[in-house]
Amino acid sequence: MAAKKGKVRKTIRHLLEYRPGISEWFALTGQLFNRVAAFYFEVIQAHPGVLELSNKDALTALEKLTHRTKENPAPVMPLTDVATNIPAMFRRAAIHAALGSARSFHSNPERRKQQKAKAEAKGRRWHKRPPVPPRTWSRSVTFYVGMWKERTAGHIMLK
Repeated sequence: MAAKKGKVRKTIRHLLEYRPGISEWFALTGQLFNRVAAFYFEVIQAHPGVLELSNKDALTALEKLTHRTKENPAPVMPLTDVATNIPAMFRRAAIHAALGSARSFHSNPERRKQQKAKAEAKGRRWHKRPPVPPRTWSRSVTFYVGMWKERTAGHIMLK
């Protein structure tokens, strides 16, 4: 039997100590993350062709649409309208959160149509509500490897 080749992923969970002043930083970071993710969801809604791309290509396309660089001095929908100086890894984590939500939202209508047709073919009533985009964002902030340093058994320093 041949072994499957794949990527190995490891999730590290730590219980964080909330010292005075630190908890406000976490709350503000979470609010900022959700504002940026909601912004990227709106960008995806305005440019639905992004959903047909792979995750890597969608990330590149969304950054070109929103991130100002020397090569791209005037993005179509600048992220600076939401917040300035967003770190790259933070921005990319928000993009991935928005992509996941957008892909789920856009795949559900097709699935709903199939379920409705199946129920009606069997003579059942269809009473499910159609899916709606997220009204509020309450995602947890994702910290990738490049966003933290100095991890020990009892502490982690986030950048």
